Amino acid sequence: MRRLFLIAVVLIAGAAAAQTERTQAALKSLFPQAERFTPKDVFLTDELAAKLQSLARTRITERMVTFYVATVAGKPVGYAVIHTHKVRTKNETLVLGLEPDGKLKRIDLAVFLEPEEYAPTAQWLAQFPGKSTADRLTVGDDVMAISGATLSARSISETARWVLLAFQEAKVAGPPKATP
Repeated sequence: MRRLFLIAVVLIAGAAAAQTERTQAALKSLFPQAERFTPKDVFLTDELAAKLQSLARTRITERMVTFYVATVAGKPVGYAVIHTHKVRTKNETLVLGLEPDGKLKRIDLAVFLEPEEYAPTAQWLAQFPGKSTADRLTVGDDVMAISGATLSARSISETARWVLLAFQEAKVAGPPKATP
C-alpha cells in the first residue's frame, strides 16, 4: 500500500512539474523579455462576478482568476491569463496577454480539443491585439465571424471581454490591496 502511495505521489509531482513547464513556456512566449512571472490571484466575489457578467454580457462561472504579472527589473511589462473552458463539448485553453495598460497584447490558442475545422486561425486571432474594454468584442460587430465555427469565435470573444473587465475592475495593475 505504501508503495502505491509513493508511486501516486511521484506521478502527481511529475504532472505538476510538466504543467508548470508548459505554463512557463506559454508565458515566456508572450513576454520573452520578462525575468519573472508572479501569479496574482483575484477572487471574484458574487457582487463582482455579477457586475462582470452584466458588463461582459456573458456567463462567468469562475470565482478565481490568476493573472501572471510579467516583470523586468521589478516593473510590470504585461499580464497574462491562462483560461480553459468548454466550447461545445470539449475544452479549449487560451493564453491571453495584456499590455501594462490593460489592452490585449495577444491571444494564443494553447489547446483546442474540438474538431480541427472549428479552430480559429492565427489570422483570425490577430484581430485582438490593441482591443480593450472600450471595444464591444462581439462576433459580427467588431470581431469577424468564423464560417462554421460560431461557437469557437464566441467563446474566445466572451473570454476576452470578461478577462479585460476583470483586469480593470479588480485593479490588477494597481498597488496590492491591504489585508485587514
